[in-house]
Amino acid sequence: MKKKKFVGLTALLPMALINVTALPVHAEVIDFQEADTSADKTSAACEVIYKSTYDFSEEIPKYPELDVTASGYEGIYDGKSHGITVDCKTEGATILYSTDGKTYSTKKPEYTNVGTYVTYYKVEKDGYTATTGSAVVKIKEAEIEFDADDCIVFYDGKNHTIDLSVKTDGCKVLYSEDGINYSSKKPEYKEPGTYTVYYKIMRDNYATVTGSSTVTIKPKDNNVNNSNQNNNSKNNASQNGGSQNNSNVDGKADKGISRVQTGDESNILFYSLAFIAAAFGLTKLKGRKEKREKL
Repeated sequence: MKKKKFVGLTALLPMALINVTALPVHAEVIDFQEADTSADKTSAACEVIYKSTYDFSEEIPKYPELDVTASGYEGIYDGKSHGITVDCKTEGATILYSTDGKTYSTKKPEYTNVGTYVTYYKVEKDGYTATTGSAVVKIKEAEIEFDADDCIVFYDGKNHTIDLSVKTDGCKVLYSEDGINYSSKKPEYKEPGTYTVYYKIMRDNYATVTGSSTVTIKPKDNNVNNSNQNNNSKNNASQNGGSQNNSNVDGKADKGISRVQTGDESNILFYSLAFIAAAFGLTKLKGRKEKREKL
């Protein structure tokens, strides 16, 4: 009888999988078997005994740490190679380097050009905890040494330009008349006026220099000696309708002595008559004085 009921219940199982709601609520339980929990109880008891006998206060032994110091570099470009410095006082340790933090080697990266570079390092030794870290190499731009002066001259029919002297070797110099368009051609000027010349000095790993100077050409002044024109050291006498006698005697020695300026014959005759008249006047006055004394 129990076997038939079991077969009937088995036939209803596919229908229950298709539609759970098709199972009757009042399904009859045909068999009941009490679960054997003796094994679980035994396992639980064993677990409790295991935990109670394990000492969690005991620390796991650690490897000693390596004595490592590391430093970067910061300076101005000098054409030399620079890198980080890693030192390990623990003997027998291996120092490894990397530029990406992934691939390491014993070769230390070094840098020459301007920029900021990060170098990773790893220090290892058997029986010690590996030490990792990073340091920075920073190379700054150097300064270009130069001198720039304005040009001020009097018109002489020649070309003139600014005075620019670059002391740092290997520099490239560009010029411009508007401060926008630059070329290697240096502007030159001949006619009177004031001109502005812009310049740009460049070199790799050096800070670019920009600036400007002026060229001033003044109109030629005939009344100004050449010593005042374009730094000419020779003096020319000015034209005043007659030439002056030049003397090498110091002017202080002639102080108080009047100089006679040579001229035409009329001037000579004038001075001669004046001298004769003065002499005649003195003679006449002397005669009158003698007559008074006799009286």
